[in-house]
Amino acid sequence: MRDDSVLLTILQENPNDARAFEEILQKYERLIYFVARRYFPIAEDAMDASQEAAIKIYNGLPRATVAEGGTLKAWVCTVTARVCLDALRKKRPIVVELTEDAPVAHLPSAEDAVAANERTREILQAVHELPNDHRMVVILRDMQGMAYDEIAGALKISVGTVKSRLSRAREKLRRVLR
Repeated sequence: MRDDSVLLTILQENPNDARAFEEILQKYERLIYFVARRYFPIAEDAMDASQEAAIKIYNGLPRATVAEGGTLKAWVCTVTARVCLDALRKKRPIVVELTEDAPVAHLPSAEDAVAANERTREILQAVHELPNDHRMVVILRDMQGMAYDEIAGALKISVGTVKSRLSRAREKLRRVLR
């Protein structure tokens, strides 16, 4: 698989190069779905948003600009998150208990497994209830492991704003999860 910068250059020079787009999509399709799933508790809604994000990514790749120090991964996350936010704005969120696809812990006892699974649901629900700007930095930093400067470049905000939003989001999560 070719390097992201090579693929991006190819697409900017030849926007109709389907193979280059397929390589990028193949590399990031799980990430796109993962980000969408954090915004939508229902798998079908996340899949719809993922498909919409893939279309936006395809259309935007020839014009994509990755900030200095940024990555294509950050750009893909940003596009996906914005598609999800647009979908949420169009469709007021319905409060749904997170039950499907929650990770099941492999623990010795059934009681421990139920408790761990419930805690995971509580955490995901708490993240889902964060304001959109806070949820986005939590997803990118704590769930995707992106660096502060990558997040700042992707969201077009300062590193200080990233840190501030992340701090506030984590504090709110701590309060909610106590």
